Amino acid sequence: MTVIITICMFSSKTEAQLWQALPPYNVLWPLWSPILSPADPVTGVPTPLITELRKDTVLPVQPALVWNPDLPYFYLLYNYTNYYGTTVKYWDPTEYPAIGVYNGAIWQDWPPKSLLQIINPFINTYVSIPAALSLPVGYENLITIDPYLWLNWFVPFANVAWEDWFAIDPDLLTAADLLPVDWVYSYTFGPVAPVI
Repeated sequence: MTVIITICMFSSKTEAQLWQALPPYNVLWPLWSPILSPADPVTGVPTPLITELRKDTVLPVQPALVWNPDLPYFYLLYNYTNYYGTTVKYWDPTEYPAIGVYNGAIWQDWPPKSLLQIINPFINTYVSIPAALSLPVGYENLITIDPYLWLNWFVPFANVAWEDWFAIDPDLLTAADLLPVDWVYSYTFGPVAPVI
C-alpha cells in the first residue's frame, strides 16, 4: 500500500508545469515552448527567456507569446525600436481586420489597458501602474485552447502584418518554431463562468 501511495505522489509531482506567471502583470509565459523556455542545462527544467514583462523589456526572440487566462487567445509580442528606444508591442487578434487590410492600429503598446490601473474613469486615463491578474488556482497547468490550432492560424497573419507595417525581419519565428514537437493537447478548464 505504501508503494502505491508513493508512486501516485511521485507521478503527480513530476507532471510538467505549463505556464510561469511573469511580474508585474501576472501574464502567463509558456513553459511548453522550447524556444521561449529552453531547458536549464543542469536541472532540465524549462526556464522562461525573460523574468519580467514590462513595456521596455527587450524580447530575445519574436514573436513571443503570453496568455491572460481570462481571454480565449494569446498575445503575440514583438520588439518595436524607434528613436526613443525599444518597447514591446502586442498583436491582439480581436483587432485583426476581417478583410485583411493591415494597419498600425492592430499593434498596441504593451501592456493592454486591462492590465493597468485606471486613475480617472470619466476621462479614461490610464497609468503604468500594474493591475496584476488574479490567476486561477492551478494556472500552472491550465490549457483551454489548443496552441497548435491557434498559433498555426494566427502567427502567419501577425508576422506578415508586422513585416508589412514595420520592416522585413528574417528572424521572426514561425508557428512551428514556437510549438513543441511532442505536444499532446488535453482539455483542462479553469473556473466555470456563472450563467447570467
